[in-house]
Amino acid sequence: SGRVADDGRPLPAVLVTEHLRFSLPYRSLFSHGVTTEHIPQLIDAMVILLVRLHLAGFYWGDCSLSNTLFRRDADALQAYIIDVETGELHESLTDGQRMLDLQIATENVAGDLTDLQAGGLLADGIDPIETALAIEDSYRKLWTELTDIEEFRVDETFRVDQRLC
Repeated sequence: SGRVADDGRPLPAVLVTEHLRFSLPYRSLFSHGVTTEHIPQLIDAMVILLVRLHLAGFYWGDCSLSNTLFRRDADALQAYIIDVETGELHESLTDGQRMLDLQIATENVAGDLTDLQAGGLLADGIDPIETALAIEDSYRKLWTELTDIEEFRVDETFRVDQRLC
């Protein structure tokens, strides 16, 4: 909840959000013992968040370990966006906007993980660059899966079943 007093002067824009209970910044997870076995799930959750934002026409411009929250949702991991002051909402994003946002995310995560590693806070076996590049790879695969158009002839309906399995 929030409160803004109005004394007649123009007010700056204010965004009030609800606290996301049981969530942690990704940076906290990585600095407190996340092991290599959890990396794919964490990357996938972050990538799903980015793809969902991009499909909605939202350019974030500041994805990082500190600006992404994590929360367990039943058996799945869910990522949430915070700190959207650099964000822009468009009707849709161009490929260039999406790729720039993805590049920023990759570079920020690589930098964050390298920083944690230098401070002795990153678990052994986690490679900062490899982990960050996994974001790009996973993003491209999911984006293609969701947005590519595949056409079938009437006599190829079996291909629909193949795609669903």
